[in-house]
Amino acid sequence: MVYVMTRKGKHHSVSEDAVLVDREVLSDTTAVCAVPDNGFICVADGVGGNSGGAEASGFVLKELAKWDDSVDLKTYLQKINDDLIRKSKQNETNSKMATTLTGFCFEKGSISLVHVGNSRAYIKQGRYLKQLTQDHTTYNWLLSTNQYDAAESCNRNEITNCFGGGNPLLLSKLNVCECQPFTLAVLTSDGIHEYVDLDIIEDIINGNEPFEEKCGMVVQKALDNGSEDDMSVAIVVNEN
Repeated sequence: MVYVMTRKGKHHSVSEDAVLVDREVLSDTTAVCAVPDNGFICVADGVGGNSGGAEASGFVLKELAKWDDSVDLKTYLQKINDDLIRKSKQNETNSKMATTLTGFCFEKGSISLVHVGNSRAYIKQGRYLKQLTQDHTTYNWLLSTNQYDAAESCNRNEITNCFGGGNPLLLSKLNVCECQPFTLAVLTSDGIHEYVDLDIIEDIINGNEPFEEKCGMVVQKALDNGSEDDMSVAIVVNEN
């Protein structure tokens, strides 16, 4: 089963986060869904610094839900990006609308990881969560180039790669790769993982509460720690 909680930020009129489960796009809601035999479980976080973030995340997920597995997935994702950029040019206000995308594609008994941006995917190993994704952020880039002082003073949430943004090169680090089988995975947007330490999320996941309550506990912990961003968490319990 897939347990989802996605909430708009404290001062936001609409949520720029959205979650795709199979062919259903969820935003600012709570849901329990079946793990698809052939389909997606993904989080998309519209880039808040760019106008049109909610439109971007919704567009990418709705188009992703139409994927036909006769088409190469990475090629299809690149087409979605091209279509998003064309769409953004129709409205000057939204010319740089952009979104992250992170999640899993279930197809013919295999699982693929899809990732660009700074939303995250984890899988459970023992009592611990292993992060499968690397944040595509200015902060991580500065660390990778040994610019530690600059990294400490930069905006940690500023992303370097995404869908849209008015530039097809921003998708250059899109990662589509085979994922090892798992029994439990967690997807989060940065409104969660920038405010809740991983060991706290692990403690919640390992608790005895129902998974619906665990989603709420993660979101509440982010709120308690000052998150005013849109927040999304999806717990995937894969029993296949």
